[in-house]
Amino acid sequence: MSYRVRMSCEVRDWLATLLAEDHQVGRLVGEAVTVLFTGGTELKAPLVAPMESLLRARYPRVALDHAYQRQLELLQRARRSAADLATARKRLELQIGGGDLDQEALADTRQRYEELVAKEEQATFSAQRLQARVDAFRARKEAIKAGYTAALAKQEIHEAFAALGEKHMLGMTADDMAPARAAVDELLRVAADLEQQLDVDAAPEMLSELRLETADLRLLFAAESPDTAVLLVVGIGRDEWEEWYGEALPLARAELQLDDNEFTSYDMAAFLAEYFPGEEAAIQAGADRLIELNRP
Repeated sequence: MSYRVRMSCEVRDWLATLLAEDHQVGRLVGEAVTVLFTGGTELKAPLVAPMESLLRARYPRVALDHAYQRQLELLQRARRSAADLATARKRLELQIGGGDLDQEALADTRQRYEELVAKEEQATFSAQRLQARVDAFRARKEAIKAGYTAALAKQEIHEAFAALGEKHMLGMTADDMAPARAAVDELLRVAADLEQQLDVDAAPEMLSELRLETADLRLLFAAESPDTAVLLVVGIGRDEWEEWYGEALPLARAELQLDDNEFTSYDMAAFLAEYFPGEEAAIQAGADRLIELNRP
């Protein structure tokens, strides 16, 4: 099944500007977006990969930061829920104190008020507990990232000496990265367990990546439904992709929080007609080539 693709005003303006400033690179991005249209849900690894599993395998430090940001979003929702209950409780307080209710209505309102007070107390307590867990996660995250960075630096020194056929005094072995990776995996499991415990159905949409190695291009998107994807962020030709992910993921999360009226939905014909009039066949052919070149 092929996708429809939704784009925010900001992404649409970015693509239009890119085409005006560097049409060749803009065409490449257009071909990559067309890959989503033509391939859709049939696209498999290594062309398309879930973002979290990709980060865990290749960029553990970014994976930890991403998990932490998801927890902050959950905490924000918990606080908002408690605040909404507090607002509803205050409304009932005004009704009770207004003197406009008859005895039957007053009794019913007081009962609802007591129920709201209990729910508010529970929501506030839950938010406070979640805050403590998120704070603890952040502290562990920073310690584990520091340990991973140190182990990685030691490994790189070891590999540099080994390439020269020399020994050095650090005593690095092939297994020295294993404890650092294990610590990352364990903390990511903690994050996943927390989301399961909270029964989060409304967690941010599962981010995925369209990876076009032959074009040195990454395209982040979220599958909103079986037939609709949201184009979020595009990266091209970066020397340091780990740094790019650290910048791109917050942008992707911000895009997902926009209102629906800030997005435009396209099928392939509408997209090509707006951005590549007269070049539709060439862009589709380019998308087909990208698919073939990036197959396993």
